[in-house]
Amino acid sequence: MAQMDGGAGAEYLDRDGSARASTNPRKELVREQLIDIAAELFDSKGYVQTSINDIAQALGLGRSAVYHYFRNKEEMLAALVESEALTPSHRLQELMAEPGLSASERLRRAIVDGIVRRLSSGSRFILLSRLETQIPEALGPIYNQGRRHIYDFYVRCISDGIVSGEFRTVDPKVTAFAVIGMANWTSRWYSPSGAKTPVEIGEIIADMALAGLRAHHDQPRDAEAVRQTISGLRQQIDELEKLVK
Repeated sequence: MAQMDGGAGAEYLDRDGSARASTNPRKELVREQLIDIAAELFDSKGYVQTSINDIAQALGLGRSAVYHYFRNKEEMLAALVESEALTPSHRLQELMAEPGLSASERLRRAIVDGIVRRLSSGSRFILLSRLETQIPEALGPIYNQGRRHIYDFYVRCISDGIVSGEFRTVDPKVTAFAVIGMANWTSRWYSPSGAKTPVEIGEIIADMALAGLRAHHDQPRDAEAVRQTISGLRQQIDELEKLVK
C-alpha cells in the first residue's frame, strides 16, 4: 500500500472512521465531483503521481478552491472508501438489526439495495477495486474492515436461512463469495442506456440467488404450480379447438 503524505495517520477521518461530509448542497455537489475526478486520476496516473493541481485543473478549479472541500488527496481517497465500502457496510448492519425479516427477505433487500447503490455510483466501485494496492496504510484497515463486514453479513444471512429451513444446506462462506461476486460483476457490464434499470437488474440477480438457495422442500410446491399451468394451457387449447370446429 502507498504511504500517506506527512504521516498524519487517519487525520482525514472522523473519530468513528468515516470521512467528513458537507451539509451544504452546492458544496456537496462539487465535493462529489472532486471525488469522481480524483478517482479517475488515481486510476489513470497512479495515486502517488496524482497531485492536487492535477485534480483542480481537471475540474477547472484553482488549487486553493480545492482546499475548501478537502485538505489533501488522502481525504479524497478516504471519501471514496467511505462511499464504496463503509456506507454499504453500515447499511447492512442496520438491515441485520431490523426486526421481523426472514433470511430470504433480508438477503433479497441486501442484494437489490447493493446493486442499485453500486450501479448508481458511476465508475467509483470499479475504480476503487483497481486502486486497492495503492490505498495508504493508515486507510487500509478501514477499507478492509468495511469489506469484511459486508462478507460477514452475507455469511450470517445465509447461515440463518439454512437454520430456519428457508435455504438448503450449502457452505455459507463459499456461497457468500458467489453472491457478492455475482452482484459486484453487474458494475462491469451495466449500461445506463440499457433496457433494464438498476432496480430491475437487482431483482433479477436476487431471484437467481434465492432460487439457487431455496430449500428442497419447496420443490413439490413448484412442481404443483407447473402442473396447474399445464392444466390451464390444456383447457385453453380445448377452448380453441372448439372455436375451430
